[in-house]
Amino acid sequence: MGHFRERLIRFMYGRYGIDQLYYALAVLCFTLMVINSFIHSIVLTIIMWAVLLLMIYRTFSKNIYRRRKENEKFMKVWNQVKKKTLFTIRRIKEIRSHRYHRCPGCKAMLRLPYKRGKHTVQCPRCGNEFKKHVII
Repeated sequence: MGHFRERLIRFMYGRYGIDQLYYALAVLCFTLMVINSFIHSIVLTIIMWAVLLLMIYRTFSKNIYRRRKENEKFMKVWNQVKKKTLFTIRRIKEIRSHRYHRCPGCKAMLRLPYKRGKHTVQCPRCGNEFKKHVII
């Protein structure tokens, strides 16, 4: 078994390998496989195989610079999606104790305690004061 491992290490030397985009493509491929098991679509099968071939191509590629750039672009988009998703989850969890409102001056999202009625709010970022009416 050790001999096979050494040969594999020698083969992978200078190749790109696995990164976050690989894992995202693997999840996408698995999801397409599960969906396709229910609806049996040839289009989904072709897309699934294309994603699988792209994963293999990226793993064994020797153009490390280009693969790294692809992963950086993916991570830039992924981090924005992740940030918005986590913020939405946080808003849902705190719906009984806090409300979120945008500052009309700097467009910053403010986390305000949940109090009914009319309130004067001061933005900590720009110092702008504005009135907010909380109904529910």
